[in-house]
Amino acid sequence: MGITPLLRRPGAPRTARRALSFCAAAVMVAVLAACSDDGLLSPATINNETRVFSVWAITGTNSALPASYQFTTESLERPQMLANGSLNFDVAFDITADGKVAFHPVRALVPAPPAGAPVVGLGRSGSGFLALTRAPTGGYANDTTVVVGANEVVTIRLASSGCILGEPFYAKAVVDSIILTERRIVLRTMVNRNCGYRALTEGLPKN
Repeated sequence: MGITPLLRRPGAPRTARRALSFCAAAVMVAVLAACSDDGLLSPATINNETRVFSVWAITGTNSALPASYQFTTESLERPQMLANGSLNFDVAFDITADGKVAFHPVRALVPAPPAGAPVVGLGRSGSGFLALTRAPTGGYANDTTVVVGANEVVTIRLASSGCILGEPFYAKAVVDSIILTERRIVLRTMVNRNCGYRALTEGLPKN
């Protein structure tokens, strides 16, 4: 309560005003450091792991088969709206007429999704899955379907991931194979579920 009068009184000493300005600047620097890539306040606690799994095309397959992935929880799902009104997936998959794989972000399939549906940014990478060791900061198209062929790598940025300061999760995925007769897709993924961290290598990330 003693600070407010100093800010409002014209006759407040300059040294006091300068001290307050310095403190405000220090707080801002601390906040920016918390959001920076190498100055996160919260240390990483979740290991990055490569996962290999099958999903089925959302069209032309049995409704009991998983056709989507929730990257924020790393779980396979059949896309649906849950009893609480939320959606259970981040990206759904389909096989196009020319035999490629369509990555459909949740908001591309549900244009007016319930509150809490993530903003999913997708991008293409010219690097191989193993060679891509760090998620790019740009090049993502939010809530836009991306179509890729076998062995092509997709970069993923997941906003609304539950991080306190709003930092996203980053991930990568590659289509290992497409089994057209089964309408099945074999994917390899890695998700960095540490807020704001961009490292996409095995183990506990450092940045």
